Amino acid sequence: MTDLTETHPPGKPTLLDRAVAGLNAIGSLWVLMLVIFICIDSFGRSFFNKPFDGVNEVVAVSMAFIVFCQLADTVRLNKLTRSDTFLPILENSRKVVARLVVVGFDVLGIIVMACIIVGTWPRLIESIERGYYVGEAGIFTFPDWPIKAMVVFGSAATILCLLVRAVAHWRRSAVPPVSHSSEV
Repeated sequence: MTDLTETHPPGKPTLLDRAVAGLNAIGSLWVLMLVIFICIDSFGRSFFNKPFDGVNEVVAVSMAFIVFCQLADTVRLNKLTRSDTFLPILENSRKVVARLVVVGFDVLGIIVMACIIVGTWPRLIESIERGYYVGEAGIFTFPDWPIKAMVVFGSAATILCLLVRAVAHWRRSAVPPVSHSSEV
């Protein structure tokens, strides 16, 4: 049985592989930064009755940032949550159909990510033009547009990874042509 999740042979990483791995690293570093901020805030509240301003706001907006930093690499590494009950059974009996189902899921993912981009893009532009921010003026403010930009950029990177997967699965689902060689 072949693995439906394998998209390209192991070897030298592509530019896309390196780019989405870099995004994943940024997301991981952001999580580490949040842990440090939360610890400082907790320590400050407990021992000095002085919280670290802005931690609540940064944590709240960081969830989307982290998800969209790491989503493309999750797709690339085939670690997106899924049920592995139906596809192996289908692959044992109908390999081509199983691969087409996987391609269908990839195409649906591309459509969802495109909808996210279409919905977020106008809000990103508005956030930049109007200078929207998160937080409370005079205490802590954080610009809103970097989060929206990461949603757009992360969605675009995820589309590329889903497209690579879909093409790889589509190529594997093609039935090899019948050879008509003449034997003498």
